[in-house]
Amino acid sequence: MRLAIEKKELIRYIQNLTGIVSSKTTSPILSNYLIEVDAKKSEVKITASDLEITVDVRFNAAVSEGGTIAVSAKNFNEIIGSMPDAVIDLWKTEDLLLIQCNKINFNILCADHTLFPILPEQDMDKATLVNPEIFNNMISKTAFAVSTDINRAVLTGVCWKIMEKTNLMAATDGRKVAEIIVPNSAEIKAEASESGDEASIFQDAYADQILERVIPVKTLNFLQKIYDPSLKEMKVLMEKSKIVFLYGSFTVVANVIEHKYPEYQKAFMSDLPNQLTVNTETLISAIRRVSLVAPDDNNRIRFELDGDHFEISTNNRDTGDAKESIETFEYKGSSTSISFNFRYMLSILDAIDTEKVCIKLGGAKEPMMIYNEPPQENNKITFLLMPLRS
Repeated sequence: MRLAIEKKELIRYIQNLTGIVSSKTTSPILSNYLIEVDAKKSEVKITASDLEITVDVRFNAAVSEGGTIAVSAKNFNEIIGSMPDAVIDLWKTEDLLLIQCNKINFNILCADHTLFPILPEQDMDKATLVNPEIFNNMISKTAFAVSTDINRAVLTGVCWKIMEKTNLMAATDGRKVAEIIVPNSAEIKAEASESGDEASIFQDAYADQILERVIPVKTLNFLQKIYDPSLKEMKVLMEKSKIVFLYGSFTVVANVIEHKYPEYQKAFMSDLPNQLTVNTETLISAIRRVSLVAPDDNNRIRFELDGDHFEISTNNRDTGDAKESIETFEYKGSSTSISFNFRYMLSILDAIDTEKVCIKLGGAKEPMMIYNEPPQENNKITFLLMPLRS
């Protein structure tokens, strides 16, 4: 195996793979990259895997000899990152990978590449085309709401549900819910389209099917990481136990979470009697200030609303208290107060796209329903936040 490539080109491809390789793997071979070099195609393929998600990236290089190696991902990343901006030569001799750039030389021990788990080539001819801009937006509105509790595995993923006319993505950790629904039909204007053509989430198959998959959040976070506005198509292949994404130079194969997603929509309340409308940034800034002295154990702060009075407050017996009155807002309803985890609220507000936010609320024990204000024309975004009990 022997190839040459500019450092900046190689870095561009491998920098996104670092999060795939786990530092806590029980299988030592998975701490390595599998590097496959095809001399006939002048193509390099680098694969990283933690068995739950496998990612490969393919790119061209000046290849003089083909071959396959497995090499420590950590060492490879650090060495390539430390090199000057110049051509890097890589070649294998016996059980070593030689890395050379100008007068810099490294000899790195290789692992047994035959131990690396190999996935079969995916038949992407059966895949459907997905609009990556819309898909990326759906991830950004939901992925933050997943649970980190590994004992509730299904909640550590995002539910992607494809129905006859709409496409839904949702996540919940039991305390907050995020949901976005977009049409399958061509109703959404693609802002980046030079031709002005209208775009939809799907461009062919799946749009007339009903499918549901729970995708691990690590997979979706990776797709967000490699999102490129200049790429207008992404291929998606759905199978019973896995999902495959082909996007640019990357192929992502992930196991889906094979559990039924909970019926979170039962918690949605459409008849809450009180409605608050306020500038999104004003609310975010006030919550951040007040939260500086909020209790560490539950991050509790409180909204108090009464006609023309809106106060945000917290009390911490270890550090003191804080309160801030919001001057400009609209409120319809009766006097009410509600306590909540400010970190959860901020994560929701960070996903609000509009200048104002609409919060519907009832009593101290009822959830808050949170929306863009005004609602967006081509998608329906809903957030729910459960209160903290007194």
